[in-house]
Amino acid sequence: MLRPWITARLAGWHLHGLSDDLLLIATELATNAVRHGGTPARVTLALRCPGSGRRVIRLEVEDFGPGFAPRPRTHTVHVESCTGRGLLLVDTLSSAWGVRPTATGQSVWAELPT
Repeated sequence: MLRPWITARLAGWHLHGLSDDLLLIATELATNAVRHGGTPARVTLALRCPGSGRRVIRLEVEDFGPGFAPRPRTHTVHVESCTGRGLLLVDTLSSAWGVRPTATGQSVWAELPT
């Protein structure tokens, strides 16, 4: 249900070209939220204009778990490992991302320029 919802939101904003990267980021962040925080997770998607005439899409996934410290950006993953690549993908595909505590858990966000 997440991927069709995001695709529809992007279509409404006429931003079809961002769908592949944003869908992969959303899938990775939602998977982490379910795996580490349990269900349900809250997902928000916003088109923001932070200044200088630029626009960004901000995806935020909030879970209700205890949170985690993100691995350093220099983290390496063993070639045979089945996990551990999600945030590396998010780091590669997004223009910025981060983690913030919330009143009920933690939120991981990522931004892509439009």
